[in-house]
Amino acid sequence: MKNDLTREEWVVLADYLDKEDRIFDLWKKDKSLGKNTKLLKSAKRKFFETARDIRLVDK
Repeated sequence: MKNDLTREEWVVLADYLDKEDRIFDLWKKDKSLGKNTKLLKSAKRKFFETARDIRLVDK
């Protein structure tokens, strides 16, 4: 199992988990929607890949 999320991905993922869909409005206001949406997509992908790897090891 590896944790390869970047620092920025961790922050974006944490914001999303904390504020859910409301975070998109905040990102629009501070003009970081495009960048943060890409980071969130990448973070989710890496998160679920790690979860999949954990499940495979536990089988």
